[in-house]
Amino acid sequence: MDIRKYLGLLALVLVAVLAHNSRLVDACSCMPSHPQTHFCKADYVVQLRVLRKSDTIDPGKTTYKVHIKRTYKATPEARRMLRDGRLATPNSDSMCGIRLDIGKVYIIAGRMPTLNVCSYYKEYTKMTITERHGFSGGYGKTCNCTVSPCFGQQCLRQREYSDGCKWSPFGKCERDYSACMPHVTHTVNGSISRCRWRRTQLYRKCLSNP
Repeated sequence: MDIRKYLGLLALVLVAVLAHNSRLVDACSCMPSHPQTHFCKADYVVQLRVLRKSDTIDPGKTTYKVHIKRTYKATPEARRMLRDGRLATPNSDSMCGIRLDIGKVYIIAGRMPTLNVCSYYKEYTKMTITERHGFSGGYGKTCNCTVSPCFGQQCLRQREYSDGCKWSPFGKCERDYSACMPHVTHTVNGSISRCRWRRTQLYRKCLSNP
């Protein structure tokens, strides 16, 4: 084969491979989200125990048989799905699938129809008290306040606004020990409502020992 034709064919193959891999990476790219955001945007939020799994029920997916211990939030469609006690996820990491351990208890905040790496899933024993309280109902009181990911120190100078809070995905204090909540301040000119990070004792302690 002519060397130029060979190199041209090789270049086309490389372009095709890179384009395919780029699509896979894009498909699994998620903007970092605060647990509060996961709760507010989820179709369902449950505490469950993983009983077993199967890779044969639905081709291309891993199906987990689960015991729903508590349902904190669910749309009508999600409630119908949860009655079966099954949750599905792509069975390949390249297709954004997740892995759950048999026998362990998780809090999951998911969107229909399948779980993926953009869903919230965390072992219950590894959650902070603030996270547990938030998913059991505390976050439900905060959904009028939006948590917006913020990168760089410049945008963190003013972190609280009338309709939301800025949050660095590296900010463990806000993630683990606080929530962006509406707060009313009374002034001589009247009441001012704005969203701000809830200043719990654990939050203040975290800030003092970052």
